[in-house]
Amino acid sequence: MRDTIQTKDFFDEGISFYQKTIDRDKNSVFEIEIHSGRAIRVFSLCERATMLCAQRYSRGDDIAEMKPSVSQMMDMFELRYQTLDTLDLPQKSWDKWKNITLSQLYDNLTCLAFATSLRYPADVHAKLIQAIGHAGEDGLLDRIAVRLGDTGRNVAMASKFGMEYDDLVAVIDAPVEARPAMLKTYVENWYKKHMKDMSWYGNHKSEAYVGYWCFEGALVAMLWNIDDTAIATHKHYPVDLVRYYRETGS
Repeated sequence: MRDTIQTKDFFDEGISFYQKTIDRDKNSVFEIEIHSGRAIRVFSLCERATMLCAQRYSRGDDIAEMKPSVSQMMDMFELRYQTLDTLDLPQKSWDKWKNITLSQLYDNLTCLAFATSLRYPADVHAKLIQAIGHAGEDGLLDRIAVRLGDTGRNVAMASKFGMEYDDLVAVIDAPVEARPAMLKTYVENWYKKHMKDMSWYGNHKSEAYVGYWCFEGALVAMLWNIDDTAIATHKHYPVDLVRYYRETGS
């Protein structure tokens, strides 16, 4: 167990539920006649697949053994990308589905953190970044995408969600020697200061709880090779993702 709030039985039940509903819904998206219903389905599949991976991490699963779930998560992101191009929706609905939300950004960064830790090849990262989209809209996502190979991408100066992520953008933009201390400050303040507007904030007593993990901080530590010794034992820092990434590097 990595999570210290809930029990293994709690996560066993949640993981089983999410996998069962993903298996039930993933192959029937295009059978839904109402196009807004298709949009709801694919966004929900992405959310459930991400929650499943987060719960597996919380339960303490071996990182290497999580690869099928991470691949499934990326497949759901690709399904969303492919489905959105087929939808016939009024402009007002397009605005709703095309604009990235805070929860979606967190899920996107979570997916990228797992994919980075497991060292998927460059072409897989490129496909995932294409599926995520939103180039030039969020300074954190843009910087990460460029670091992963999307070098022609337009990069926003700041995050679209400044309270949550501008301090992490600042870590990336800081001099190399300043980054460890700045990342430490970000992680220490992550839950109480930066995540207050997240839909899952404070939900550890609900069935939707997956763990409180700063996956985006770990992602930045991996991609910019930041010393995370000072936060390795912090309760919100998913250090095992970073360790696995570093241990499997060439």
